[in-house]
Amino acid sequence: MALRTDTLCLNEKKLFKILKESVPKNGQETHNIIEIRDDVLYAWNADESSILTLNIGATRGKTGDDVAYQTLLLTDPPTFTVTNLQINETATQLAIWGNCGIAVVELPKRWGKDAAFQGGKDVISCRGQSLDERLFNCSGVTEVRRARWHPGSTRDCHLLVLTSENTFHLYECGINGSQSLIRTWNVGQAPCSPSKIPSSASVGEDAVDFDFVTPTLKPEIDAKNIEINNVEWNNIEWPILVLKGNGDVYMVRGNALPPKAEKPVVTGPLSMYPRAHDNYGIDSCSIMCLQTTPPLVVIATSNGKVYHSILLREELEDDEKDSWTQYRSNISLQTPEDALFVYECVEMELGLSTNRDEKKYSCPVHLHVDRGNSSRYFCSHNAGIHLVNLPMVSQLENYIQIKDEEADLFLPALSHQSSSQYLVCTRTKSTQEPAPILGFGLLQEPCILVALLHTGVAVSLSVFDLHYLPKIEPIEPVISPGKKVVKEPFDVYIKNLLKHDVSQPILKLAPNAESSPQEILELLLRATTVYRSEHFARQDKVRAEIAKRTRTLRALKIHRLKELESFAQTRKQLQESAERLAERYEDIKDKQEELVRRAQDVLRLINERQPSMSPIEKEEANELKSMNNKARELSQQLEKLKNKAKYQSEQLVNWEKKEKKKDLVMRKSQEDTIKTQLGIMSADIADLVSTVKLLAEEVL
Repeated sequence: MALRTDTLCLNEKKLFKILKESVPKNGQETHNIIEIRDDVLYAWNADESSILTLNIGATRGKTGDDVAYQTLLLTDPPTFTVTNLQINETATQLAIWGNCGIAVVELPKRWGKDAAFQGGKDVISCRGQSLDERLFNCSGVTEVRRARWHPGSTRDCHLLVLTSENTFHLYECGINGSQSLIRTWNVGQAPCSPSKIPSSASVGEDAVDFDFVTPTLKPEIDAKNIEINNVEWNNIEWPILVLKGNGDVYMVRGNALPPKAEKPVVTGPLSMYPRAHDNYGIDSCSIMCLQTTPPLVVIATSNGKVYHSILLREELEDDEKDSWTQYRSNISLQTPEDALFVYECVEMELGLSTNRDEKKYSCPVHLHVDRGNSSRYFCSHNAGIHLVNLPMVSQLENYIQIKDEEADLFLPALSHQSSSQYLVCTRTKSTQEPAPILGFGLLQEPCILVALLHTGVAVSLSVFDLHYLPKIEPIEPVISPGKKVVKEPFDVYIKNLLKHDVSQPILKLAPNAESSPQEILELLLRATTVYRSEHFARQDKVRAEIAKRTRTLRALKIHRLKELESFAQTRKQLQESAERLAERYEDIKDKQEELVRRAQDVLRLINERQPSMSPIEKEEANELKSMNNKARELSQQLEKLKNKAKYQSEQLVNWEKKEKKKDLVMRKSQEDTIKTQLGIMSADIADLVSTVKLLAEEVL
């Protein structure tokens, strides 16, 4: 049984032994003091005011404490009681909060073996600082309702907090520890001070939860004339849905983030269709928006009902806007442009019951999104954990791929309704003490649910979804779903047969819970009835279908084997025929080559015996004649050049003879001039010689 409820053997880890000792023994409400992100589990240790971390992904398949846990000590531990953990998308900061305060912890870097913090140190000091301590500690009235990291933050450092005063507080938490309050705005009237007069909390007008809607372009941006890749980050807004206790849903629009912060605009309450006299419950407790197109909104109530709706734009006339504004003139809110279209309600069983006339149990229901599969989500409450499947998500994904002209023909249908599975039960209807869930997390690939019960025991269950099939990206272009006619696969058919409306959860009661033998017998009979009516009957039908399929496949196999034998014989015959044809082909090829050679010899002999020359021979003869003529001309020119060279040589010899006979004769005046110059030069030389001698003597 332990292996069935703890597939990861978490209860053997030292971390969960410490958590078991530190969890409060008298817990009354469901909390979430664990968080899982990137295969790392974060848990709050209330005794030491520290955060315990463990790489669960590295512990798979290992026993004992092969992968040690790490302790993150806070430099400024909070003074309030921590009930929830919230980590940002980049896993750099962790928000810890409770009803009386909120703090942000800066997480250290990860490296080394198993991607541990700071290489694997056992104890690490982390910077942690509380936000607005005076607001929560001094007022004594203001409480934290919900805190979420803003998905539109470029640095992933903006935290949005909803307080009990119907006020939003937007904080900027820097990496270096700097924290500042950027903006605050109201989503309704602030509750009255405690008195005998009924306040807004008593009539359910307090905001209890909020969530971010799928991001959209700002209304002033023309979506038709802008490309998706060129959209600026400042032109994208992240609307916020705010849920109040009476079931009203408000929407907050406007980008409140820097650097271009705008004043948020509150609209609401949103219209809900079809209209109900009780506005779909007056005890709403939580809201969740799935990031689909269009967005799917989930609203949970304390009596176990969960409403699924689609958020769409509503077109109102001018007179409708005016009348609504006058009716809601006591609150300064604008007319809503969106509406919620409720298409189904899922009712969950809060605790096992054996008596139908017993009073129905109610408690707050907390919604948890599944990051790995948008077609389902989880609910945790004081009576256990539920899994809810959403077939509408896959229908919407197929619908948005259809062309516009075919959209009206293939609208999403409600034939496949959502269903809930009771995974873990911590309370029976006769149990008086609350049994809340203290922690919830999901480990992806494969999906494993990790929960911390009120007794401090950890539960890790492999989650199998019979409604979900992983999508494989097609290689070929996507074809419109309206034109595809695809046969349902056999595994999908079997999964549809195994779907059941009633589930038998794993029972985890408190150790001190007292149950009478009659109650235990009734629970056993109830479980037996559920298994017989829902599980065994469907499994018998599936077994019959599988046997039928097996017989069909066996007959088909025999037929295919016979066909293979006939194909083998045919293949053998074809192979023999191919060999014979290959031999004939070789003989024909040799004969053809011989005939080609004989034809060439015949043509050659015919050409030799022809009396007249062929055109080619005539061309060659003409070419030879022209070459002879050119050679004759060249020989004549060469002879002329030889005669000229002989003449030139004779003339050169005669000129040399004449030059030798010439004598050098000088006139008298020329001789006198030469003698005079020679005399002057000799005198100058003598003077220079004497000067040199004098200089030499002076030097010596």
